[in-house]
Amino acid sequence: MNARPRTLHRIAVTGIALAALTIGAGVPAALAAPASTASAAHDGRAVAQDPAAMRELLARLPDEVSTSALVRLSGKGLRTPWTGSAGPVAPEAVAPIGSVTKLFTDTLVLRLAAEHRIAVDAPVRRYLPDLIPAAYAEVTVRQLMDHTGDLPMVSGGPAEPREVVLASFAADAAARPDRIPAPGTVQQYNGMNSFVAGLLVERISGRTYEEELQRQILRPLGLRQTGMSTDPRMAWYWAEGGLVSTAADLDRFITALLGGRLLPPAQQRHLYEVPDVPNSPTNTCLSPKACFSAGGLMRHEAGGTTVWGKTGSGLGRSSGAFATGDGGRRLVYTYTPAAGATRLQQVNRVVEFVNAGFAG
Repeated sequence: MNARPRTLHRIAVTGIALAALTIGAGVPAALAAPASTASAAHDGRAVAQDPAAMRELLARLPDEVSTSALVRLSGKGLRTPWTGSAGPVAPEAVAPIGSVTKLFTDTLVLRLAAEHRIAVDAPVRRYLPDLIPAAYAEVTVRQLMDHTGDLPMVSGGPAEPREVVLASFAADAAARPDRIPAPGTVQQYNGMNSFVAGLLVERISGRTYEEELQRQILRPLGLRQTGMSTDPRMAWYWAEGGLVSTAADLDRFITALLGGRLLPPAQQRHLYEVPDVPNSPTNTCLSPKACFSAGGLMRHEAGGTTVWGKTGSGLGRSSGAFATGDGGRRLVYTYTPAAGATRLQQVNRVVEFVNAGFAG
């Protein structure tokens, strides 16, 4: 594996706190194939995107929950993308996207699986024996992405990713020496999974996470405004939540991902595989059911339509990208929570954006 630059230019983000309810050189031609008809089966009831509901929502802002907001709707039913805003926000502002970063990380893992360099249902310890303790020998790559691996939560920081993972395992072992992990039994959203997944990408690819991200996703898709933050306050969350982006770039990414341009069918199907396990009491879904798929996407029912996406937050911004199962209808939003807004109010605001975005 290539030596990674030892910098602290990684972003500190809070992950998916607002959801407390809870292609490019070397790219195989097959990965640029158009969407298969199988993905369309995940669309749910067909609805036309109508900005009216979003206009109504934005007209009520700013309020006690949001001081500003930017929304982009695109896809079927709209000739061109529709953008609406409220409060002080620039349409093409570059902003931290927090845990939406996890979708990029999981996509890199699935692309390595498409190259037969990673087996999704193989133990992570097969690839990272020096990182994963023996007690977690049964945790699979799939379970990293669907958050059923039962890894300890991130503990300590800021530090380089490897140190974050090792310190977190050590802290948990000290605090709960008799604990027996039970992977695959419950879903609990956990940023530790993405730190491990990022290190897995580096080990298997032989490149740094940032290099692989540029090679596999950012350059091929022309995501020129997306990349690792240079803000020192957000330096250490890396593959877990370290990207900045724009609404247009996120729209292009979610279109390519759900439209089948980044993954061949064998890996594309993982995007919609949600494990049939209970939610942990603190799992971060937008509904009471387990929602995270084996591609890191959240499943949500919006007005009778099943949509897939991811939320994230950081530096006082909340962001998200959602789409129907084939990427045909899409929503990207970012908003600034008001200082006094409660966690539940912020979660409800996210649900409002998603539901309004896919209203018929």
